[in-house]
Amino acid sequence: MPRATLTRQRFALHPLVLALAVVLPGLDVSRSQATPLVESEQPGNQTRHYAIAGGSLVSVLNRFAEQAGIFLAGHNELAADKRSPGLNGVYSQQQALQQLLQGSGLQAQRQGNGGYVLHTAPVIQGPLELGATNISGQAPGTISEDSHSYTVGSTSSATGLPLSLRETPQSVTVITRQLMDDQGATSIVDALRRAPGISVQNYDSERWEFSSRGLPITNFQYDGVNTDYDGVYDYGTTSTDMAPYDRVEIIKGATGLMTGAGDPSATVNLIRKRPTPAFKASVSGTVGSWDTYRSEGDISGPLSASANVRGRLVGVYQDRSAYVDHYRNARDIAYGIVEADLTPDTLVTLGIDQQNTRSRGASWTGFPMYYSDGSRTDFSRSFNPATDWSRRDFTNQTLFANVQQQLANDWALKVSYDRKHRQHDTFLASASGGNPDPVSGEGMFMYMGKFKGDQMQDNVDVNLSGPFTLAGREHELIAGFMSMNTRQDIPVYGSVYPPVDGSIFDWRGEFAKPEIPRVGTDDIVQRQTGAYLAARLKPLDDLALILGARVSNFSGHDDLDYSDPHSADLRDSYRRSGVVTPYAGLVYDLDDTWSVYTSYTSIYQPQMSKDANRQLLDPVQGKSLEAGIKAEYFGGRLNASFALYRIEQDNIAEHVSGDDAESVYRAVQGATTQGFEFELAGELRDGWNLSAGYTYNHTRDAQGDYVYGSVLQTTAPEQLVRVFSTYRLPGAWDGLTVGAGLNWQSEFFGKVFRPDPADDLNFGQYTTITQPVYTLVDAMARYRFNEHLSTTLNVKNLFDKTYYTGLGNFGTGFYGEPRTLQLTTRWAF
Repeated sequence: MPRATLTRQRFALHPLVLALAVVLPGLDVSRSQATPLVESEQPGNQTRHYAIAGGSLVSVLNRFAEQAGIFLAGHNELAADKRSPGLNGVYSQQQALQQLLQGSGLQAQRQGNGGYVLHTAPVIQGPLELGATNISGQAPGTISEDSHSYTVGSTSSATGLPLSLRETPQSVTVITRQLMDDQGATSIVDALRRAPGISVQNYDSERWEFSSRGLPITNFQYDGVNTDYDGVYDYGTTSTDMAPYDRVEIIKGATGLMTGAGDPSATVNLIRKRPTPAFKASVSGTVGSWDTYRSEGDISGPLSASANVRGRLVGVYQDRSAYVDHYRNARDIAYGIVEADLTPDTLVTLGIDQQNTRSRGASWTGFPMYYSDGSRTDFSRSFNPATDWSRRDFTNQTLFANVQQQLANDWALKVSYDRKHRQHDTFLASASGGNPDPVSGEGMFMYMGKFKGDQMQDNVDVNLSGPFTLAGREHELIAGFMSMNTRQDIPVYGSVYPPVDGSIFDWRGEFAKPEIPRVGTDDIVQRQTGAYLAARLKPLDDLALILGARVSNFSGHDDLDYSDPHSADLRDSYRRSGVVTPYAGLVYDLDDTWSVYTSYTSIYQPQMSKDANRQLLDPVQGKSLEAGIKAEYFGGRLNASFALYRIEQDNIAEHVSGDDAESVYRAVQGATTQGFEFELAGELRDGWNLSAGYTYNHTRDAQGDYVYGSVLQTTAPEQLVRVFSTYRLPGAWDGLTVGAGLNWQSEFFGKVFRPDPADDLNFGQYTTITQPVYTLVDAMARYRFNEHLSTTLNVKNLFDKTYYTGLGNFGTGFYGEPRTLQLTTRWAF
């Protein structure tokens, strides 16, 4: 039977037939005895909050039937010896049952009297019903994999409350497991640079800057737990491999309620894969352009006979070259997680995520944009200014644990602990300095430096959530406390800038490795604590008002001690207490499909950038406002949104001069960003998925000038179009899925020094260089030979467009990736 019939049609039974089904569980209640019901007429579409711990499927279904106030027939026999992950969040009855029955091989059939009858689900070749994608991003059992969907039912990243996308008063983009697999996205860069509203630019071969609404993203979370982001040394954040993650939730705009310190661009929340109640496993191998080889394994299932203990293990090894000369990168990933039902109401989770990345031929910035006579350079895309020994190695280990306790009256307590140990070992040498002679190629010098860092970060998050009754109506409340403590131990070696011998046109990456002595130690400590409270009030059936506030404390110090007693040590510190971040959101349902919303929150971000007097700049402060309209179709399988936004900020750091610790910044006042965005994601019809978005943003300071970032010194494009769609062919060709993507963006700018031989005084000046509008096209095809074996071909930048993806960093430029082919074969057990 076609999927649309199975998932969008419900049936009513004669009461006598239902009674017989209850008395005789083996009775086959077939569709010949039922008549269709119109979905919108069913009270089961109304949502409510459920809090049900995982356990045996029979006991879980009993608790669901009790909380929902419904009659459920046939489950005592069919559900015997099966497990369910439970659920915690806001659902309709149908959505809740889909989650509870995930992986059981059963489905619930709705009856005319409001009850349900359980029966064995038919085997369907192709996508199944949208699965467990609609509970809190931090709840156990939440997955988007195997849903075959480009959207999810709910998110808690914005407010901590589990809300559907339509109920969330901010713009939300979700990159599901299916979308990542279809796009061939194996890294966070692959995933984000094709996401609606996100632009990506390069610092160099190893570091990227992600932007949303024209502003850099510095808020990254893992399962909703904050992490400190270092945009200079990076510590591997932008090199994250996506194999351990189920999906990425991107909350556009400021999220100070949940993140405290942050920016109004977006928060990127990476949601980890979780163990499954039933056994599943897969292995895959990938080959691609420039000698790319990748192998990946994923195994999940019960670790005990009763399945009250479940585990999952993901492993990856990848080795690749690149489109630039003498470059090599290797990474190995190990991810493990165990969940245990200590009691029917207590779930404990333990896990480890280890990601190691090693690069050789790693560049520090890009290539010069101007020759010494002021004319433009014309380096090939394969030119690599790095030496063949230049390296940037990252080691990231995350240990995480949480306990979730179901309490009385549907309340839940969650305690999470996350420890990150991140290291980088960097020795960079890049022939990127200077402006070469256009004929001889001489006149260049090296950017060369040795850097190391050891960062330890401890995060604690405690929250209590549940429903409460006020004025005869049910509402929701969440209260929590977060603590983030980061310590960095950085041996200081410094930088040197030796000349490049000979012509840059003959550069092959060969240069003697020098010894760079250690000159000091830099100790950086940053701490943030915050208590938050948010309530979702329902004064009317069609109206929801979300009110919340966070009170935060910030402190930090940077102690740079030089080994040379004649060099003055540096001491910088800041402390802010009682910083209040308010949040307000309103959502009004126009009908069963459309809602309008508005939201407001404030912005507060301490910073370590210094002015010409070597004084720390004041924290970035401002406000973010958003309003829009949202819609959900086909029971949430397709989500649409349109948002208008305005962001006002003061004290944004803009680079003036200098490098590294000697950099000088100025505080930009009155920076205003305003714009709008449209997004459509989900299933248009059976087998046809779409992710599409258009974004326009306009950022200027109080004088109407462009605002250049403190590091990259590049503006973000004002307009973005992101489209990706796949279609599974019907009939005899249903094993074949084809897809294509389009990525268009408007021009962006960078400030670059341009020599002027006729200028005897200044020898030149900074000028603006432009990357014009460009379009990239991707294509994919997958053939599923049987239920186990499939092969996917991805072609990125199909028409081999040449473009810059970075401008202005140290006055250099960086090319985007040429046409890339990737072939992946997967075997699922």
